[in-house]
Amino acid sequence: MTSPRLDDRYAVADKFVTNTGIRAAAQRRVSPVVWNYLECGTGDEVTLRANSRVMDDLVFDTPLFAGIANPDTSTRFLGHDLSFPALIAPFGGGEHLLDAAGHLATGRAARDVGIRQIVPVAAAHSLEDIAATSGVAQMFQITFVGDTGAVLDMIARARDAGCEQVVATYSPILQWRERIMEDRFSFRAGDVDANFGPGKSDPAMLREQLAFTRPRWGWAEAAEVIGKSPLPVIVKGVLTPEDVHRSLGAGAAGLYVSNYGGRSIDRMTPALSALPGVRAAAGPDVPVIFDSGIRRGSDIAAALALGADVVALGRAVGYGLAADGEAGARRVLEILKREFWTTLGHLGCSSVADLGPQVFRPGI
Repeated sequence: MTSPRLDDRYAVADKFVTNTGIRAAAQRRVSPVVWNYLECGTGDEVTLRANSRVMDDLVFDTPLFAGIANPDTSTRFLGHDLSFPALIAPFGGGEHLLDAAGHLATGRAARDVGIRQIVPVAAAHSLEDIAATSGVAQMFQITFVGDTGAVLDMIARARDAGCEQVVATYSPILQWRERIMEDRFSFRAGDVDANFGPGKSDPAMLREQLAFTRPRWGWAEAAEVIGKSPLPVIVKGVLTPEDVHRSLGAGAAGLYVSNYGGRSIDRMTPALSALPGVRAAAGPDVPVIFDSGIRRGSDIAAALALGADVVALGRAVGYGLAADGEAGARRVLEILKREFWTTLGHLGCSSVADLGPQVFRPGI
């Protein structure tokens, strides 16, 4: 007679059991050129490494006999219930190279796991198609560049498609990404312009983002569009108290702490290092999204403990797309949710609301 196993939690039949395994599978599945596109930062990639290093340097305090209940990973953000505090980040411009369905697939994965999606302007599918497919497209990311009227028209498109907020990003100039420069990487026509053209939005917006033919926006133009926008605007790229005050002064409804995953310019402040100062300057009630460096459920817990309301998942979800399409993206989210649940329990937290600076060792 065979004795039943007491503990078989690791003996599972899932294709992927960790996100480490998913990342390895992604690298095996795509070409070296596509892998470099997904993985690269800018310059010497100091910021890319620093985003992970500051996560690694944190030390949790794990209390004994904390008396926790079964941890509840759910939260509510901007009127929506989330199964755990995460959104799909607006990574775009090459997601179709990881899987042809791109953000159609990430949206369905988000829906299945019970979270929501930020749709990028530089996607391989139109914002209307992505929103209709997923049903969870909460926000639309748009770059504040070019003609202000054209930007407002595109925001109106996002509203009509069902999006409820806009994430505004700033595009000062092109990025210096040496890995893909060495690869002579290039997008083909149709790769990043699904939202532009007849019946959609003015292609001049996209061309201006690449060509740099006129001065980039200042806060005056940003405030004008935020004031006229048919949707509330969340400003992305906030890293300093000055950024906070300028964003809120311009009428922003929320803040998005990010250094774009180290893909904008090198030697920026690690996003997690900036987060406590942003929260302190914003106060307790301003919605704050965080990205840059999130790879694990424990990273999610750390970001929330330091002031974020939710995190946005970009590169990690990209690994899932590259490894196994929609199923891979969904599995990434499932694993992150489970790892986050595990982290809450070890930190003595029964709910997301219990996370705070007390989860770290004093003086660390």
